[in-house]
Amino acid sequence: MPKMVPCFLSLKVGSCTKNVMKKALKKVSFIVKANSLVKGYLQEEKAHRELARHRVKALKKGVKQLDEEALKQSLRQRLANRRSGCPPKPKGDLHIFLAYYISSWEKILPLSLEPFGKVTTFDWRAHGFDDRQPDWLKQRDQMNEAMLEAFHYANRTEPVDVMIGYLSGYNTSPRTLQKIAQAGAVIFNFCWDDKLSFSGKKLGGRYTGPAGIAHAVDLNLTNSPNSLIKYAVNGGLAMFWPEAAHPDVHRPYNTPFEFDVSFAGGYYGQRPSFIKKLAKHNIKVECFGHGWPNGPLPSEEMIKLYSRSRINLGFAGIGYSRKLMCLKGRDFEVPMSGGLYLSQNNPELLLVFNVGNEILTYRNEEDCANIIQKLLADPDRAGAIRKAGRRRCLSDHSYHARWSQVFQIAGLLEKR
Repeated sequence: MPKMVPCFLSLKVGSCTKNVMKKALKKVSFIVKANSLVKGYLQEEKAHRELARHRVKALKKGVKQLDEEALKQSLRQRLANRRSGCPPKPKGDLHIFLAYYISSWEKILPLSLEPFGKVTTFDWRAHGFDDRQPDWLKQRDQMNEAMLEAFHYANRTEPVDVMIGYLSGYNTSPRTLQKIAQAGAVIFNFCWDDKLSFSGKKLGGRYTGPAGIAHAVDLNLTNSPNSLIKYAVNGGLAMFWPEAAHPDVHRPYNTPFEFDVSFAGGYYGQRPSFIKKLAKHNIKVECFGHGWPNGPLPSEEMIKLYSRSRINLGFAGIGYSRKLMCLKGRDFEVPMSGGLYLSQNNPELLLVFNVGNEILTYRNEEDCANIIQKLLADPDRAGAIRKAGRRRCLSDHSYHARWSQVFQIAGLLEKR
């Protein structure tokens, strides 16, 4: 009988061998660190090249970024024929068609839109179309047909005023959006990952990122000011539209502090080494999320965590990079929930907060440790920052404020 050889001793590199090797390498700290640094550098270079390429194209085409008033006029001109004879409606009277999928946080979207009127949803995963499967390209056209059918049914029931999408070229055809526009709906699409993945690869004849559909969207919504020019080059109107929070969901809980510092998010990139360096300063960070020993928390428990923690730690890096940063949903959810938020010094936070009074930022591990120690020693200052951060979010960073802004710019909603 032939001698059995364990897969990790086999000379043939199969999937078993690869998996064993990966697990082994992940336990070697300097390899993990080197891997993160290399991946981070490659992501930074990719984002830099894409932005530079679009800026060169903008110069050649004479394309410029529009200010708020010019954007409003351009959008109104684009919609002039489609919305002729349709005056702005009172809040509560709009019919909204929402096309998206639910992975985690997305379930808040219908709730955030309900104050503005009837919300008809199309969640393609709930309809049996799974964009995570290897045969997605075969499913994609069928999904687009189903989306279009769902829209037309909703439109026959009650004319749809606006379609909101969490879409990209990967899942949606520009032709689908053009047909929806021909039926009279105004189309908004938002993307909060276009700093690194604006174009993406080509799949089935089009780019998988928002670049693949930008021209077919009436107003593209992005959390990256630098991405505005990329949409313009690709024939789309775009505005800076960062993440938000819902005050009925992201709210303070009357509970005693359990942790000095906590973090909620996945275990990857620079995060593990950063947390370890804080530990060398005698700062323990209780971590929750995929990859950490505590594992992830359900949504409601994660929101409660913000009240259970004296300080909520944040990271602004994209993927494995520290230098490439973007705004995150947690930037708004933590302070809206009454938590004290301390995150990386992403310059874009200055666009949405009074940094130093409403939230705090750090430069590196040493600076972060120093800020934490000072905050723990000064509970009055910490309390004042919590209150100021929540006030700012209630005033400026609710989903209600975000949707009101775009509906009014498009002439869909009466001003109050």
